[in-house]
Amino acid sequence: MVDQNCPKCRGTGRVREADGSIHTCFDCLQKGEMDQHDKRTKSAEELGIKL
Repeated sequence: MVDQNCPKCRGTGRVREADGSIHTCFDCLQKGEMDQHDKRTKSAEELGIKL
């Protein structure tokens, strides 16, 4: 589970940069808090992706 108090990703595991690009929260990844095998597939809406 990703740290809900992470100042960079706020618990999402994704960081949005000022230019609009999105990348993995490397702080949470380095801490080992991200599970690469999510049990439940999320929809684009849940992930915050606009289609």
